[in-house]
Amino acid sequence: MRRLVIAPHMDDESLGCGGLLAKYPEDATVVVVTQSGETRRSEHRRAMDVLGVSDSRCLDFDDGTTQQHMTDLVHQLDVVMADVKPEEVYLPFPSLHQDHIGVYEAGMRSARLSMSAGHWVPNSVLVYDIAVYDVNLYPSDLRWNVFEALTEDQADMKAAACDAYVSENPGGAHPMNSIKEIAATVGHMRKVDFAEQYALVRQVRR
Repeated sequence: MRRLVIAPHMDDESLGCGGLLAKYPEDATVVVVTQSGETRRSEHRRAMDVLGVSDSRCLDFDDGTTQQHMTDLVHQLDVVMADVKPEEVYLPFPSLHQDHIGVYEAGMRSARLSMSAGHWVPNSVLVYDIAVYDVNLYPSDLRWNVFEALTEDQADMKAAACDAYVSENPGGAHPMNSIKEIAATVGHMRKVDFAEQYALVRQVRR
């Protein structure tokens, strides 16, 4: 099972899918759309090391500009899709941040059925939660209806990967400092110890 996680920024992949990546590191590819300088790149490398993910790529768009370059972004995601050939694709929930909306829209377009030869169509498309954004400006019918159970070790690895992003942590009472507790809350609601939540957009069972 090849899994492709598409993240707007370096940290979103760990905040949203860190447990999934810790659970399936050898089957996962991470693509980060924007770049935010060498400090963030270094933190991202540490986070990927924690999670055991060896295939991480960056498309190097400028932060905050994804919606201005939609055609180019969709094309570059098409290239990645054709290369990785993922069965499952994970996109950010289109919440408060403009780049999350832009990457969600570009990812949905890239996951389309196409008339072009060689275009890859993933069997499943899911949307992941990033708890730091709790205001939804984008109208959608997305609902959290898929829950990935995690072990305590995987929840700890997710928390450690998020801790690698020192430059992004505001300190104090904040979701970024409550990663394991959030995973426990999501899990306990579904009668497992820890979990991540996802919204299923499409699934083709073969």
